[in-house]
Amino acid sequence: MRPQRTLPAMAAIAVLLFTLTACGGNSPAEAPGESSAGQSSVPVQTEAVPIASSVLKPSPSAAGEAQLIQGSGIYVGQIDNHSVEIETEEGPTAFELGTGVEDAPELLEMDDPVVFAYVEKVVGTDPVVIQRILSSLAKADSEETPPSQAGVLPDTRTFKLTLEGMEEEKTAALAAGDGFSLYVFDIFTFDAASGRLAMKVDPGYYAEITKLPPDYNLDRLEQESRAELASTGKVTALGEKERDRRMSDVRLYLTAMESGLTRQVVVKETEGQGYLIRLNIPQREASEGFGPHVYATLDSLVNQE
Repeated sequence: MRPQRTLPAMAAIAVLLFTLTACGGNSPAEAPGESSAGQSSVPVQTEAVPIASSVLKPSPSAAGEAQLIQGSGIYVGQIDNHSVEIETEEGPTAFELGTGVEDAPELLEMDDPVVFAYVEKVVGTDPVVIQRILSSLAKADSEETPPSQAGVLPDTRTFKLTLEGMEEEKTAALAAGDGFSLYVFDIFTFDAASGRLAMKVDPGYYAEITKLPPDYNLDRLEQESRAELASTGKVTALGEKERDRRMSDVRLYLTAMESGLTRQVVVKETEGQGYLIRLNIPQREASEGFGPHVYATLDSLVNQE
């Protein structure tokens, strides 16, 4: 009789164990701390990508500080609407036309000597592939191309001067003054500190250049200059046609003469900046050469600030 009472009890125990096992197999218990560790691993991996890429990628400010490179060569021609070819020391080289240089090829002919400035930019991720972008391009030693348009001034510039009735080509070297540059012929000395340009053979022939403040008053300057020149002789104001024969962009040109001496006061503007120029011109042997050279030099004046 005892085995009959035991079987139902054993069966009930077996059913209970089976039920517990089935429930436990659907979702194993997590170890303490395992849930938080699993959740934190996902954001760590996703955040690692942008952190690494921000270090490798150059910042916009660093990319914008590309070094300006100056060069010279022979103009070959235009490749397309956006690029030109120039023969340099490295051989034929392609350059992209940057902002403000798009119309430069219209002023050039094939085989023209040119001066230019450009920046280099790496294309994509390959450091070997470099794009050269022009910031200036102009014919070298060209009187027709003002230095201010060239962007970067060449070391020398050639001028056509009329000397003793004959037209000659003379080369002048770039010199820097107080906030300005100009081209100085070898017959002159130039003192950058005082702005004085004087003839080597006779320093009594000179021009003094003074940079004017932005808010200078032209009428007041004329009054002061007339009083200054009155001690020399009768003061005359040159008209526009006479002014243009000597220099461009002249706003005031006063002259006074006495026996053996001419003194002049000029107000010239370049790129919105005014300059006061005083000229002292004795009537001696060097007079013939001083005028053409000094007017060409003063007309080449370019503001550098």
